[in-house]
Amino acid sequence: MKNIFLIFIFLWTISASNAQKVYAWMDAGVKVGYGLTGMINSNLFDDKLYEHHLSTGAGIGAKLGLYIGLYNGITVDFMLSNSKQKFDFLRDAKTYYHTIKWKTYDLAVLYRNQKNGVYVELGPQFSFVNKVTQQDDYNPQLTDVKKYYAKNYISGIFGVGGYLLNYENFTTMLGIRLGYGFTDMISDEGKNFTPNAFPNPSAAEHYGSYKKTNPAFVQLNMEFNFALGYYGRSSCSKRATLFSF
Repeated sequence: MKNIFLIFIFLWTISASNAQKVYAWMDAGVKVGYGLTGMINSNLFDDKLYEHHLSTGAGIGAKLGLYIGLYNGITVDFMLSNSKQKFDFLRDAKTYYHTIKWKTYDLAVLYRNQKNGVYVELGPQFSFVNKVTQQDDYNPQLTDVKKYYAKNYISGIFGVGGYLLNYENFTTMLGIRLGYGFTDMISDEGKNFTPNAFPNPSAAEHYGSYKKTNPAFVQLNMEFNFALGYYGRSSCSKRATLFSF
């Protein structure tokens, strides 16, 4: 027992002498996301002739993370996203279906705290609209509606997640991310469309005032990350050095 104890003390001393102070580190990876997407417009929610359907979307992209110390950092995500919102509405005693699909390039700049296998992230996302189409049973000839939607919008992002797999410098992480758009999705031309403004100018109701349309999503996100390296120094060195993992 005494010999085992002495060996443990020896190994601990060697480990402590080789310990390194980490000032910063970086990782990069690939991301995929899938979940619920939609539009929030109070006029449509208050319209009793209008019904929302659960709609889904997906995205794929890349991530770069820069961390100061071990746990706090900034991540930059670039995603190609496809979103969708399905409705139906009653007009002239008949039900019509209406689906809106939009594609965006999303750039998210997020603060992330990553510790003990769990992370929390928060920050803005800038979405640049690439394409908007609709399928409206009441007005089937109107399909390309990009000009009626804003060229970009800004959302707030909050997410939590953790490690699924960690092997050497490779990690797989799974999380849930919530996003809500602070700016209106509809362009000036879409706001002034008659008889009603977008996102559904075919609605039977004529609303008393215009209301903003805010995009929103709740999605599962999976990351496949590679640690690139870190900046630090060993306990026996006075100078910091760039290390690779």
